[in-house]
Amino acid sequence: MPIRHFFSKEKLKFSSQIYRITGIRPGRISIYREALRHSSVNDLESEKKASKNDNERLEFLGDAILGSAVAEMLFLSFPYKQEGFLTEMRTRIVNRDQMAFLCYKLGLVDIMQIKPELLKNPVAIKTIGSNALEALIGAIYLDKGYKVAKNFIVHRLVGQYLDLEKLMNTTISYKAVLLKWAQQNRKVVSWIHNREGTENREIHVLTLLFDDVEVVTDKNRTRKMAEELCCEKACRIFGIE
Repeated sequence: MPIRHFFSKEKLKFSSQIYRITGIRPGRISIYREALRHSSVNDLESEKKASKNDNERLEFLGDAILGSAVAEMLFLSFPYKQEGFLTEMRTRIVNRDQMAFLCYKLGLVDIMQIKPELLKNPVAIKTIGSNALEALIGAIYLDKGYKVAKNFIVHRLVGQYLDLEKLMNTTISYKAVLLKWAQQNRKVVSWIHNREGTENREIHVLTLLFDDVEVVTDKNRTRKMAEELCCEKACRIFGIE
C-alpha cells in the first residue's frame, strides 16, 4: 500500500472521529491531533525524535474559552440571578469531575494518544480526560473561531449532557474538600482577610495559606463565596478531586 494512501486513510478516519464527537468537520487536522496527544507520549519516543506537541498549551487556551462561554450562557439564562449564584453555577459546570464526565460521554480518551499504562489508572484518566476536553475546545477555537467553540460548549456539552436545574440543587463545597485533603496531608490552613470598596459595596478579599505560605487570593461580595473561590482554585492547583 502506498504510504501516501495509508496516511490519507488515517487522516480521514481521525477526521470522522472528531466529527462524531464534536459535530464539527475539522479543517486543521494537526491541531486536533495535538489536542488529543498527552504528554506521556513524549516519554515513549527517543530524545532525538521526541517533540513537545502535547496538549498542555491548548488546554490553557481551552480553559479560558470554556470559562468565557459558560459565563455568557449563565448570564443570559439567569437574567435575575446575582453574581454569587452565577459564579457558583459556573464552578459546578467546569469543575474537574464534570469535565471528566463529559469526556467519558464523548468517548474522548478512546481516540487519544496516551501511554498505555495510564489507561489502567482511573484517577489519572479522570484528570487526563478533563484536560483533553479543554484542549479540544482550544483546538476548535483556533480552527473555527469563538462562535463555533461556544456553540460546541453550550449545545453539545452543556445542552446535551448536563441538567442545569439539577446542578442548581447540587451542593458543592470546595472548602470542605480542601480541608479534608489538608488534614490528610498535615497541612495547616489559615486565611488573610481584607476588605475593599465602600461600606455599601464592600468586597471581601481572601488569601488562602498552607503552613503560612500564600497559595491563592480571590474576592467576592461575601466572605463565604470568596473562600469557596480560593478553595476551588487551590483544588485545581494541587489536583485535588
